[in-house]
Amino acid sequence: MVSNIFHVQSILDFIAVLIGVITIYSLIRLNKRLGGKLSSAIRFFNFGMAANVLAIVWSTFWEHEYMLAGVTFDIHHLFMTVGMILFIISTRKFFGLVLN
Repeated sequence: MVSNIFHVQSILDFIAVLIGVITIYSLIRLNKRLGGKLSSAIRFFNFGMAANVLAIVWSTFWEHEYMLAGVTFDIHHLFMTVGMILFIISTRKFFGLVLN
């Protein structure tokens, strides 16, 4: 039972990473065609996507926690938090574009 759940989770993680990488690549191509303030908002969104993809990759290969000098860090959650902050910055930039 546990091995089946792990197998399904691994497949879902692989699909999520694949979709994330394709999305990041697509946004990079789109951003090259755009410019100005819209490009800045998309760039922050793209960095947020990259942080979320890194969180999935990290937890898939190295689990969630990492110990450094006796202190345990939950790297998965750190990447997710950075991603959320970048999404918020991106949203604020998009919001600023709509208001102006």
